[in-house]
Amino acid sequence: MAKDIAEKVAAFIVRLRANQYELLLFRHLDKKDVPVQVPGGGIEKGETIEAALYREINEESGLTDLTLIRKIGISERCRLNSRVTVRRHFYLLEAPNDIADSWVHTVHGTGNDAGLRFSYFWERSPLQQPLPDNYSLFLNEIYLPELFKAS
Repeated sequence: MAKDIAEKVAAFIVRLRANQYELLLFRHLDKKDVPVQVPGGGIEKGETIEAALYREINEESGLTDLTLIRKIGISERCRLNSRVTVRRHFYLLEAPNDIADSWVHTVHGTGNDAGLRFSYFWERSPLQQPLPDNYSLFLNEIYLPELFKAS
């Protein structure tokens, strides 16, 4: 039995403030029941993983001036109801230190989230709310030591 694989990206974007890294998170303003998230989404046909990463970040947050630090890892999760395996590529990027503390962005592009409004904010570890799916797999001092110690 062949399984369908949905390739996706997720961006852990950090900035350094007062000698400590903070993680960029967003809340859906139009869908209150959706948990806090990080930017990311699907890889389009013919698109490289890194091109999808930067496109999704820009569509969902408006950010462009980011430094790619490293690829953190890949996770796979089988969604039993749809029999689709989601393969998510996680990356760490750094934003300029002088970036805004918070902002609202309307998603552009052609995806199902186009037109939705996301409210962005920065948070230090430990995070006050859990992230969805298997994001927490990499949200620890082993994979993201920057976020869990003072610089």
